[in-house]
Amino acid sequence: PTNRTLTWKLHYNHSLYDPTKIREDIQQAFDDWARYTELTFRELLTEDEKADFNLAFVSGEHSYGIPFDELGGQISRSFPLEHPHVGHIHFDATKNWSHTYDGVGYNLRLVAAHEIGSSLGLPDSNDQNSIMSSLYQPILSNEMLLKK
Repeated sequence: PTNRTLTWKLHYNHSLYDPTKIREDIQQAFDDWARYTELTFRELLTEDEKADFNLAFVSGEHSYGIPFDELGGQISRSFPLEHPHVGHIHFDATKNWSHTYDGVGYNLRLVAAHEIGSSLGLPDSNDQNSIMSSLYQPILSNEMLLKK
């Protein structure tokens, strides 16, 4: 990105999760990237503003034509830089999302950090210790997620 300040917006449309905790986890994921890049991320709170990143919990068939598999498989999705929906990040609303690092459920901060990296143009990694690993890897503590 050429602009050093990027914006994000949570399109909260799911009643099972506390929106305050979700915002905290997503903000932490953006803060992780800000700590190791020259980028700044700012949340937009009004609907009339256009954001660089649009995050939402969706399930099954939704407006982007690629349904989540409710029986397993993909837990989140972002779109590559060349895609018309670049910056859109979806989390499968049918999954068990967690705010803890105990291996129960999918940690939202970890998954959001991965998808933000993908939206910034980073490829998936074969390194299982990388936040960009193509496989979900829970960590056991709230340790630093990215390394210089």
